[in-house]
Order: sequence, then C-alpha cells, then structure tokens
Amino acid sequence: MIAQASAPCALAAMLCLLVSVPALARVPVSVSQLGYPVDLADATDLQAALTAASPVRVHGNHSQTRWFIRWRTFWRADNGLCRMQRVSTEVDIEFTLPDAIRLPRRTELRQRYAEYLAALRTHEQGHADLAVQAAREIEQALMAVPPHPDCDGLSAAANRRGNAIIDQTRARELAYDEATGRGRTQGASLD
Repeated sequence: MIAQASAPCALAAMLCLLVSVPALARVPVSVSQLGYPVDLADATDLQAALTAASPVRVHGNHSQTRWFIRWRTFWRADNGLCRMQRVSTEVDIEFTLPDAIRLPRRTELRQRYAEYLAALRTHEQGHADLAVQAAREIEQALMAVPPHPDCDGLSAAANRRGNAIIDQTRARELAYDEATGRGRTQGASLD
C-alpha cells in the first residue's frame, strides 16, 4: 500500500510551526495552503516531476510563500493635535507546496521526497516568520508616529512608515533567499 500526502495534514503541520513562534498571539495570522497535485508513483526523477507539476514560475522553485499585512490605526484629536491611540495588524500567509497524490514506489525516492518537502516547509516558514516580524515592527513604528495638527496627516505619515517596513521586509526576503540559496542550505534541493 502506498501512503498518500494530504493537504489537511500538511496545513496542520504549517499551523503547528506558526503557533510555535513566540509572541504570535499578539498578531493575528491567517494561514492557507495551496497544494498542487503531483503524481510521483512512477517518477524516476523527482526534480523533473515536481517542476512539470509546479505552478510556481519563479526561479524554477517548487514552493512559494505569499503574504499580505493589513494595519488599522486608531487615533484621537484633542488640544489641536491628532495622536495615535492604538495600532493593530493582521497577516495573511499563503503557502504553495507540492501535494503528492501518490508517493514514489521506490523507498529511496519516497524518503527523498519526504526530506525535500520538509526542507521546503522549513524554508517557506522563514518567509512567513519575516512577515510576522514585519507586522510587529509596523505596530511599533506606527505607535511612534508623533502627533500631527490634522488626522489626515497622521494617517498619511503612519501609512508611509508601514509601507516602508513592507519594502524593507521584501528586501529581507531577497537576502534570506540569497543566504539560503533559495532553501538549498536548508536541504531544499534535489540535486
């Protein structure tokens, strides 16, 4: 009998990884996983089979993480100044990973796929962690926006800071991919 990978099990594993990150309770995180089907039962070359099935078209990868951060600011006008009262952020994270509908028949390929999938998850979790860190940074940075004479000015200043952190985080992601060889140093390689 050949074991099958399941999207719900993979999603549960990702959620466990996210919940294990300290202080996550402060930032609401929504996680979804898009698993793309790949039949590996007769595969002799995992790289070729995964590449043929993968919808990810960036750098020939077999996985990716997309994220989006929303923030809301709550301010109050008093004594001629508009002051930040509270900031909340939310993070949406979407993982795209292979989902074997049938695993390789050969034991060594089945084991190699399992190791590779675990390494992909580890690498993609690094991207998710950067997004959660950015959400925390946004909350802190927006709370530090000095009072403004008008609330539109306060909101504009806060949004500039939030967007700057998003840009910095995108740069951190590029550096993370470069430092890990897009996951190769974490085992995400079939070479």
